[in-house]
Amino acid sequence: MNWDEWRAKARSQLIEGVAPAEAVWNDAPEFLFSVLERKPLEKPVIPKDFLEMGPLIAAAREPDRWNLLYRLVYRLNHESPHLLNIITDPDVKKAMDLVKSVRKDIHKMHAFVRFKKVDIDGQEGYVAWHKPEHLIMELGTPFFARRFGDKPWSIFSPDASAHWNMKELTFGAGMTEHEFNIEDEFDEVWKTYYKSIFNPARLNLKMMKQEMSPKYWSSMPETALIHELVREAPQRLQNMAAAPQVRADVPKNKSLAEMKDLAGKCKICPWAGQSTQTVFGEGNPEADFMIVGEQPGNDEDLNGQAFVGPAGKLLSEALQELGIRRESIYITNAVKHFKWTPSDDGKARIHKKPSGTDMHACKPWLEAEIAAVKPRVIIALGTTAATAILGRLVKINEYREKVITNNALAENIIVSWHPSAILRAFDQKDATEKLAQLKSDLAKALALSSSAVSSASIQI
Repeated sequence: MNWDEWRAKARSQLIEGVAPAEAVWNDAPEFLFSVLERKPLEKPVIPKDFLEMGPLIAAAREPDRWNLLYRLVYRLNHESPHLLNIITDPDVKKAMDLVKSVRKDIHKMHAFVRFKKVDIDGQEGYVAWHKPEHLIMELGTPFFARRFGDKPWSIFSPDASAHWNMKELTFGAGMTEHEFNIEDEFDEVWKTYYKSIFNPARLNLKMMKQEMSPKYWSSMPETALIHELVREAPQRLQNMAAAPQVRADVPKNKSLAEMKDLAGKCKICPWAGQSTQTVFGEGNPEADFMIVGEQPGNDEDLNGQAFVGPAGKLLSEALQELGIRRESIYITNAVKHFKWTPSDDGKARIHKKPSGTDMHACKPWLEAEIAAVKPRVIIALGTTAATAILGRLVKINEYREKVITNNALAENIIVSWHPSAILRAFDQKDATEKLAQLKSDLAKALALSSSAVSSASIQI
């Protein structure tokens, strides 16, 4: 039985006045002999909150879930329409706990599924195997249809499978991990990335297992390295201690003007010697609203100011359209030096994306700027800025439209497109959409900077 089937049967029982004690819900309700007075309902009322949480409870791997759902909907109609607000009620508490657990499981699915490339009748496709805690295949896989809609794929689990043919999402039988025996050359990419971000100084096996349960490890290629990395951690720590300093040392309690002067002399990263100058942030030192970009470009490096090149002009136009004066906010970059490579003819400097090492080296300057300005809202433009602010690899599409509140740097953090991504868009339609989204995010940031509380916040 699924959620829709349960709804239909539950509605007919409510109309007949069947009490929760009269039915035993398994795959189908079995009625006991009636010992209770029935209370028929002409038109049962199903609150919106119940309809939102119902599918999540129905997906829980909990034998009593159907009974729980019926008790709740019966009590909502016969006791109080506000029952779900009574969080101390045993049924409500159990329901909320299941909802939280299922949502967490869906989030884990989105984070830990690893697709492998396969050839299906000459066509490129992708498959993955994942073992969720709950029965979330139908709830968790529409995310992948939106995210990877341009390729056919299948996701298998022990209980069920999902299949996307680039038009519709269908579901079928499950598969054991033993039956799913597929390797992919991209597995090595995941291993390389994981090894590059592993920090032996922050090794905490207990926390690692809490964030990424060992039960997912067998289906994730990069986790094959965990035992090796743990074993090598002491030696890597010694190597790090003996290595030259790769992170800026920023004195405390300095003004922005003093920090700008000190940053101009910073030679920690190799790009300090190849760029014209350090490009520090600028603007209102008491701004409630801060913009953080990626790094200076060629024009910024020559002028010594952030966001003055083509991407900066696009940003300035967007700010002006929204009535935001540049001098009223603070604008800076996650990385303070222009990282570049020469063009083929040697006549131009071509922008080169900052690495994790570059972000790590400059992070103290960024944190010091934020600590001095104390903005209420930070909008991070682009992957580099968002990764530097949040401390994890960020994909813009996944974080846009969210307001992140659980961060020590600012009350509210928003992630959006860097103007350069708009200039490099695939086509005019893509550019127009990204520009509209950037303007929307800037407007949201402005509103949050002048309001006391975010009404649409999340915690990450």
